[in-house]
Amino acid sequence: MWNTKCKWQTGYSADSVEWCPVEPWRHVLVCGTYQLDKSDQETKDADQPKQKRLGRIYLFLLNKITTEISPTQTIDTAGILDMKWCYHKIQGHPVLAVVTSDGYIQLYRLLDENGTLKLELWIEDAICGNVLALSVDWSSNKTSTAQPSLVVSDSSGAVTVFRIFGRSLEKMGYWLGHSFEAWIAAFNYWNPDVFYSGGDDCMFKSYDVRVADVPTATNRSHEAGVTAIRSQIHVEHQLLTGSYDEKVRLWDARSLKRCITETDVNGGVWRLKWHPSNTSVVLAACMYGGFRVLRVTDEVAVMCEYVEHESIAYGADWQFGKSTAESDDKATAESDKSTVDSDDKSIVATCSFYDCSMHIGEIVIQKCL
Repeated sequence: MWNTKCKWQTGYSADSVEWCPVEPWRHVLVCGTYQLDKSDQETKDADQPKQKRLGRIYLFLLNKITTEISPTQTIDTAGILDMKWCYHKIQGHPVLAVVTSDGYIQLYRLLDENGTLKLELWIEDAICGNVLALSVDWSSNKTSTAQPSLVVSDSSGAVTVFRIFGRSLEKMGYWLGHSFEAWIAAFNYWNPDVFYSGGDDCMFKSYDVRVADVPTATNRSHEAGVTAIRSQIHVEHQLLTGSYDEKVRLWDARSLKRCITETDVNGGVWRLKWHPSNTSVVLAACMYGGFRVLRVTDEVAVMCEYVEHESIAYGADWQFGKSTAESDDKATAESDKSTVDSDDKSIVATCSFYDCSMHIGEIVIQKCL
């Protein structure tokens, strides 16, 4: 079951939502938006600057989910294409990575100023040239490190790896992996030297930061652009990809010649998020098909769908930790545990593009006896 708790209008078109995974800030949610500047008319002259894209980051503090929510902070930026929290603190603070339409990666620290939480720009660096930065991922989602790496994909088809070095970013490598847009890049969380990319050329590629210039593996089985890649932090070698061809594929990361299984989800797959604690459940943003919850075992199956958004489903994320409802039921669940597992109750955030909408919902996942 997927129940809507509240809806909020984002103003600009919404394409990214991310819950903070770091304790005790798991009630913190960010929403990123992207909008063409209608006052800035596009030109046919290739020598002129590209059309300006505007964006905003909204910060929400959702200790309690009510029917009315509002952001506690709004940051005006260039258009936001992707955001990801680091799974651990860096230099004492939670850190949010953001990639933008003007080709920058930005790192924001979450600060507590006299009891008020706010995001503050910490580090900013250009990717390269006149590109849109399209996706970002952290290397350290499984293993904490003082100097985590980030991988960024861009509209030229390239992927760039950076490492945090003090108060700056050090460029570790650059790979021109795709002939068209590199829609997505993601790390293997069990081996942070390894990362992946997917492009509009239908290619799914693997790389090793210790090997310069060329990918270590290339798979050509996707029937359209590769738009989502996600490593599983709880199960080694498990990897998912999503594509414009409307299929989710399960892979063994040790062999990318062919996928283990695939399933049609009736929508181009923009984002895939493993459940934070239930290792077989995945949240999928399926563009024109809405949102899906998937069960991943030796096959991939659709458990339920959510189609209350009225435009392209782009952003989706699970809240880490227990929902309010699950916490209230904890005593009952513990008393019944010897005979039957309690249902999983999880809070999710979703967002959609042209209707400028963000929803908070609760998903109840029934467990087997």
